[in-house]
Amino acid sequence: MSREAHVRFDGSGEGKLLPATLHSQVGGGCWLWGVEHLLTIAAFGRRCGLSVSALRFYAECGLVVPVAVDDATGYRYYSEGQVAEASLVKRLRATEMPVEQIGRLLAADRAGRAWLFEAHAAGLEEHLEALRRSVGEVRGWLVTGEGSDPDHGWRVTAGALLAALGQVAFAVPGQGGRPELAGVLVEVRDGSLRMVATDSYRLAVRDLVVDEGAGELRALVGSSGLDELRLACSHARDTSVWLRQGTAGGTLTAAVDGQVVELGGAADGFPDYEQLLGGLPAGDRAVTARRPLVEAMAAVSSATASLTLRAGALEVAGDDILQSLPASWDGPPRQLLVNPGFVGEALAGLVGPDVVIEVSDALRPVVLRSADSGTFSVWTMPVRPSGA
Repeated sequence: MSREAHVRFDGSGEGKLLPATLHSQVGGGCWLWGVEHLLTIAAFGRRCGLSVSALRFYAECGLVVPVAVDDATGYRYYSEGQVAEASLVKRLRATEMPVEQIGRLLAADRAGRAWLFEAHAAGLEEHLEALRRSVGEVRGWLVTGEGSDPDHGWRVTAGALLAALGQVAFAVPGQGGRPELAGVLVEVRDGSLRMVATDSYRLAVRDLVVDEGAGELRALVGSSGLDELRLACSHARDTSVWLRQGTAGGTLTAAVDGQVVELGGAADGFPDYEQLLGGLPAGDRAVTARRPLVEAMAAVSSATASLTLRAGALEVAGDDILQSLPASWDGPPRQLLVNPGFVGEALAGLVGPDVVIEVSDALRPVVLRSADSGTFSVWTMPVRPSGA
């Protein structure tokens, strides 16, 4: 098209006029000079990284409309000022935003644009999380084999799972302990996940509320499985973890952030702790501040500490300490011996400012739990007095 050629803007309201010299108006249209300041659709597409077909589609949708169209040839022309907005449309489409939403975003002011995009981004995050779960589910199913059901599993938050496992891990026996106890038992109980650890002298139980789940789980997670899970979740504590186990007590796997970790296998040798707990008599209860009790246990340098419970007080005594802590106690005066290290580790895993202590007699397990939450409890055996 020559410099002198005229381009007719068809007057339909599509697009906007550039600052230019109006030559004349005929039949509701406008004649423009200055064609050399406009860009052809191909040149405009190169400037903003869009194909000709994409620009035609966006024009049909009313997103990026040419400022002028030659009535004779149908050639479309764009202005330099449209490059930024066309580039924005391109980026928005790359986020899979529908054209209708893009139209509303382009018509909004600056604050409105930001709000609309954040709403779209939140939807993308939810979709991405769903995709990750699906990928993890399939990977977990492939790892556990065709005998497992991909629709069965339990979903928990990575951070919550790690915290729960960490709370009970202190009770796992060290090297040289019984092999059937060398890990944390993970099982389903009454619609929640339960984590259990014991070294025969103390028992830690943590119930974890799950986001969703179905099916059975019962497996012993050893130290190597715990380490791998911590590593997999180290940068994804807010993401979801899907726990699954193959049929007939197969491998327990955790799918997290697209990675599948093998946690452990069958827990056939783990003791029936529920039968043991069910046979314990109900004890009397004391409530005291957790932090002072932690400090008192840490101050005991001897192998045993004496706990004396009486109305209004809990007395902690050792070879080099005698301290009375305020406490409520609803039973008769009672004294027992405990391992201060065992009690200190149990108290460290509890949450909240107060601890509940349940005691039935001097030779039966002492129960420690948070006053505000009953989802984590520790049973620790007292020390048998000399001559008892």
